[in-house]
Amino acid sequence: YNFDMSIMWNLWRGCRKKSEGCANCYMHRDGERFGFDPCLVRKNLAFDLPVRKNRRNEYKIPGGELFFTCFTSDFLTEEADAWRPEAWDMIRARKDCAFLFLTKRIERFTIGLPPDWGDGWDHVMVCCTCENQTRADERLPIFLAAPLKWRGIVCEPLLGPINMSAYLGPQIAQ
Repeated sequence: YNFDMSIMWNLWRGCRKKSEGCANCYMHRDGERFGFDPCLVRKNLAFDLPVRKNRRNEYKIPGGELFFTCFTSDFLTEEADAWRPEAWDMIRARKDCAFLFLTKRIERFTIGLPPDWGDGWDHVMVCCTCENQTRADERLPIFLAAPLKWRGIVCEPLLGPINMSAYLGPQIAQ
């Protein structure tokens, strides 16, 4: 994959705050600044970005790209459940690209997974976000049990020390 050229793919915007790590969320701050309700989850105009084609019926975005997915929301937010099957279809169609998303809602990962998911797709990278020890202890056991080929842990915003030694191993990307 060409990680030099990455694409921001925000299928939807908005989400409800989930935990103390959401207290100063940039998306909520931007909503207040730009006059939109950050708690209202709405589909973006770029929803179908990965599968858009040109006049020659070729994908506008070439293969090998990395899509940073849902950075103005959470891919697993409940309010997007109705749209997620279509999102999975687009991700499935673009096996020539990589897709990365971060989530604080890892407990919802298996809800609505595609029937052909199996133990994960090689081109989908999921990062679980933990902001403190409490959230690491809550989310990481669920994350490690999820059917994924590629896992990463993100500590943001880091609100206190986290000892992740019990969760680190070959199943976590380094």
